[in-house]
Amino acid sequence: MKKIFPTIAAIILMYSFSSAQTTIPGGNVSGTWIFAGSPYLIQGAIMIPNDSTLTIEPGVTVNFQGTYKLYMQGRLLAIGTVADSITFTAADTTNGWRGIRFDNTPATNDTSKLIYCKIQYSKVAGSGNDANGGALYFANFSKAIVSDCHISNNSADDKGGGIYCYTSSPIITYNTISNNSASDDGGGIYCGISSPTITNNIIFNNSASSWGGGIYCNGSSSIITNNTISNNSAYYCGGGICCDWSSLTITNNTISYNSASSYGGGGIHCYGSSSPIIINNTISNNSANYGGGICCDWSSSPTVTNNTISNNSANYGGGVYCSNNNSPTITNNTISNNDATNGGALYCNGNSDPTLQNTILWGNTANTSGSQVFLYDEDSDPNFYYCDVQGSTSAFGLNGIFYTGTYENNIDADPLFVAPSDSITADWSLQIGSPCINAGTPDTTGLDLPTTDLAGNPRIIGGHIDIGAYEYQGSASIYSVNNPDVLLIYPNPVTDYFFIETLQKSEIEISNIEEQIIKRLTVNDNLTTVDLSNLSSGVYIIKAKTEKGIAIKKFIKQ
Repeated sequence: MKKIFPTIAAIILMYSFSSAQTTIPGGNVSGTWIFAGSPYLIQGAIMIPNDSTLTIEPGVTVNFQGTYKLYMQGRLLAIGTVADSITFTAADTTNGWRGIRFDNTPATNDTSKLIYCKIQYSKVAGSGNDANGGALYFANFSKAIVSDCHISNNSADDKGGGIYCYTSSPIITYNTISNNSASDDGGGIYCGISSPTITNNIIFNNSASSWGGGIYCNGSSSIITNNTISNNSAYYCGGGICCDWSSLTITNNTISYNSASSYGGGGIHCYGSSSPIIINNTISNNSANYGGGICCDWSSSPTVTNNTISNNSANYGGGVYCSNNNSPTITNNTISNNDATNGGALYCNGNSDPTLQNTILWGNTANTSGSQVFLYDEDSDPNFYYCDVQGSTSAFGLNGIFYTGTYENNIDADPLFVAPSDSITADWSLQIGSPCINAGTPDTTGLDLPTTDLAGNPRIIGGHIDIGAYEYQGSASIYSVNNPDVLLIYPNPVTDYFFIETLQKSEIEISNIEEQIIKRLTVNDNLTTVDLSNLSSGVYIIKAKTEKGIAIKKFIKQ
């Protein structure tokens, strides 16, 4: 009988821990919120005072019992783990809470960190700045890191459904930002006069009633790189990214299935932005009224290099739309399989004179005129050098005008893509024997080309550059990170099971975001079902090793 009492005591102790909760009244908070005291029930607006720190342990749930906010004047350390994330949520998910707000937080405080957190069901409402920043609000404060978090189902009555930055430059990396909405701009992220680092995030299913479904930047110089930006929508402009009077660096992103319903830029919209840099992106399956892939408007002259712009659709300019004094530089891109009413690949209007070099325009269609290019007015005269243009100038729709631009050293020949298609699994690299191999400009001086192509392989092989986004590497194609032709996984996000498709035998590794390997398997060139029901929610990495190289993708486990 004596052995029974410790067992009963253990059960009682376990019950007391499992049922523990801590009520937090409105007012100042600091110190440490421990897992044993979770959930923390927030009964009023709370603030971390200046020079104070609130530390929240892994696994803690912070549950706001009303429309209250966490106001930051000190430091927040909410650092969870892969297995035990920290959750910020609302008891009433309809009315929500009011988010985490860094509003003129004194810079004398050390860096705040939100890592492996879930921030959900915040719904900011009111007037002025109270209507901005659904989950996270940053104003005049940059000492913050937001990493490996799930920011979802938040909304803002004005700007920044997920994250709002104004004169602030936090680090935003390895997050999943999804299902957020803004009644004005920036469904996922809003940047105003800010330069945040936005890298390695998955940004999907966000919406904005005006501009920038995924990301909106105004007067900013943000670095946006290695993100997956998909299924976002905006009513006016920039379903994926809206660059408004900004000089963004947009590199190595996958931008797909975004839409702008009323105006321009299903994938990327540039407005009044003189020098954005758009390099090494996959821009596909987006839609808009103007510029399914990229819309350049009002004196926007981006540098567009090493991108595939494919399978996008629009009424005007399925691939690229240029209007109102635009002169973008479009170099070594592959613009293919886009469709429009006018201008399948490119539409120019209002004295727009883009320069295209070493670029492929192939397989684009137009229902009315200009399967490759449509020129609306006499003053718009794009220049083409060393390009592969299907149909040559006979594929230009001229709207009763004359084309007087420069058209030199171009070819009209099937580029022999490896696996062209209308899906995201298309492979726009070149087969052996492609007429685009070594057919680019002999002199690349002044082109400011990156040292590698879209696949991460050397940009120039054999002393002469190819036409298009990919450089042919020799007898065997070398595939790179995120090449969908090597590795296709779906659905993503996944609940319990997902499917893997590869073109050849592959060694598969699945790891967490810290690159700890969780599962290994071998798949052949067929459909393989993988059971992931034992994984906790989070972002994971899948790597396929094949004879053609290595492909890596991220996926979400819900």
